[in-house]
Amino acid sequence: MAFLWGMVVISISCKGSVWSTDLREVGLYDSYAPIEKSSQYQVFINEKPVQVWRETCHDMEAPNEETHIHTALFDYSVGAQIKIVSSTAFTDFVLSPKRFNIATVKKGNELTFVIPEYYNYTLVIPGQEPLMLFGAPDLSSYKTENAVVFEKGVHTAPDGLFKLESNTTYYLEEGAILNGKVLIQNAQNVKIIGRGYIDDRTKPSRGNFLRVYNSENIELKGFGIRHATQGWQVDMVNSKEIQVSYLNLLSFGLNNDGLDLGTGCSQVHFEHCFIGAGDDGFGWHATNAAEDGEEPLTDCTARDCIIWKGKVGHGIRIGSSLETSAVKNLHFKDIDIVRIADGRAIVIPHSDWAEVKDIVFEGVRDEKPDQGGFVAAYIGQTQFSNPAGYRPGSISDIQFINCVSNGTNIRLEGYDEKHKIKNIIFKNVKLAGRPMQQSDIKMNEYVENVVVLND
Repeated sequence: MAFLWGMVVISISCKGSVWSTDLREVGLYDSYAPIEKSSQYQVFINEKPVQVWRETCHDMEAPNEETHIHTALFDYSVGAQIKIVSSTAFTDFVLSPKRFNIATVKKGNELTFVIPEYYNYTLVIPGQEPLMLFGAPDLSSYKTENAVVFEKGVHTAPDGLFKLESNTTYYLEEGAILNGKVLIQNAQNVKIIGRGYIDDRTKPSRGNFLRVYNSENIELKGFGIRHATQGWQVDMVNSKEIQVSYLNLLSFGLNNDGLDLGTGCSQVHFEHCFIGAGDDGFGWHATNAAEDGEEPLTDCTARDCIIWKGKVGHGIRIGSSLETSAVKNLHFKDIDIVRIADGRAIVIPHSDWAEVKDIVFEGVRDEKPDQGGFVAAYIGQTQFSNPAGYRPGSISDIQFINCVSNGTNIRLEGYDEKHKIKNIIFKNVKLAGRPMQQSDIKMNEYVENVVVLND
């Protein structure tokens, strides 16, 4: 570990990697350009104040399209009382997820409520910038003498890339900012834990941001991701045994998918994440058979996550590119799409040859008031198909259980007699406030055995 005080830089060596932190930023979290203290909101948890930040999130390719989000991190405990104070008067508001029907007490410019067993919330007051509340359990037990600790301040890698190594825990203190991308490749037993940020808003660089490739036994927990240019926020390929929890993502530019999986991923589990994305919230693809191989994407789950989606894309997308042998045994449970600027809640646009089967969407709730379409699934050649030559795939054994949307349009289109969509079940689905009907489905002749069940 080398200290170069004259240059106001500390260099931290970690198994061959050298990273640095600029001491001019240490302790000055609110001097970081995209983050400042909020003057709009105050937040109290059991009467104790929590710092609220106003964050600037935008695509550096479109600098005039800034998004301003107010955020507060808090230590979650069920039954805690949250009080939010707005600096300006308001009448109407929306507290999400709506499915909890949380009882609120409004007194002047204050809102008070008790949180149920859930971690993330959004408050939207018409005419004001939104407030996001990110909850997580106490993570301080991960800060051990054997961990690589990023303390409060801005940390940079020489080439803008943090290459993480096997058998290592990396702990991000609240207020720590890793300015650059992160790569976990050909690695095992890696943990990134804490309440800091991985953030390139001051030095944006195109490309997928936090990448997990050809690795296993990985844990990502508690931190925030802020990507300021084109690229997926989290991307995984040929990796297995991964636990992802309590992340908060806020990146609203072009192609800023949230949590993406690709070829060869298995036993990847997402829970309690807040996914602010400019494109698909969950984008599970298989994009490059020649480079990545064709191992199946299988046995992965996502539960208790919020999606706040802007610009383009959809809430949950399986596809478009599916250049692999199979995409199967996936389960999405209790996913709240609290904002979606455009697009449907769920889509399976199948543009390649994989066998897509055994997927469950349970408790997916789309809160958009004027939503047009709920689900679309189709098989066909598109601009995303493998350029070497189109081969159609199949879609079968898909279940939609206890889902809710204001969209009443469902589109299902198979390819031909040998490449159909079949065995689709809609059970206890509500559309536009009523039970779903068979007539809500528009399908072609290459779709069979579609069942609508209502208890």
